[in-house]
Amino acid sequence: MSGKEQTDTTEKINALNEIFEEVISDASDLIKDLYWGVKNYMFFGLISILFGVSEILYTVDSIQEMQYVPVFIAAALIFSGSAQIINYFRLSKKYRNLFRAQNDLRKS
Repeated sequence: MSGKEQTDTTEKINALNEIFEEVISDASDLIKDLYWGVKNYMFFGLISILFGVSEILYTVDSIQEMQYVPVFIAAALIFSGSAQIINYFRLSKKYRNLFRAQNDLRKS
C-alpha cells in the first residue's frame, strides 16, 4: 500500500470514528427518536385510511353520478395509508431487538 493510499484510509477511519463516537454518545436519544418515528408510520397510516374512508362516505352521491375523482382520491389515501402501516410492521420487526434493549436499560 502506498503512502497516499494509507493516508486516505487513515483519514476515512478517523472520520468514521468521529461519527461513531457521536452516535454512541447520543444512542439513547437516537433510539427514542427512531421508536417514535416508527410509531408515526402507524398513526399516519391509520389517519390516511380514515380520510380515505370518509372521502368515500361523504361523496357517495358523486360516485353514483359516475364521477370517479373522489374514488381515485380515496383509493390513493387508502393505498398510502396501507403502505405506511406495512412500513410500520417492517420497521418494528427490524428494530424490535434495539427497542427491547432500550426498554430493558430503562427499567434497570
